[in-house]
Amino acid sequence: MLFVATLSHGPDLCFARPEFTEAGKTFSEELAARAQELGVKVHAALITPNEHTFYFVLEADRFEDVSEVLGPPILTHHTGRVAPVMPVPGAFALSFVQGAP
Repeated sequence: MLFVATLSHGPDLCFARPEFTEAGKTFSEELAARAQELGVKVHAALITPNEHTFYFVLEADRFEDVSEVLGPPILTHHTGRVAPVMPVPGAFALSFVQGAP
């Protein structure tokens, strides 16, 4: 299952602040290994620094594993939304779309 995680923080919790830079670097450096341990594939890990927002496209069998990958410091510094998503062509295979006039 695919998930898109959108995680935002305020300037007061930004990893660019000296007191949080090391935690941010550690998270970034360990993301791939942590995800692999949990069986989560990271398709993309993106950021818009000016908006203080991270975006992750993750693939996992379980939502719990996605939550573990995005654990501290990300979840302690951010407000998050994690949504299950599907490729657009798959939406047209849904029964309620197939039956649409």
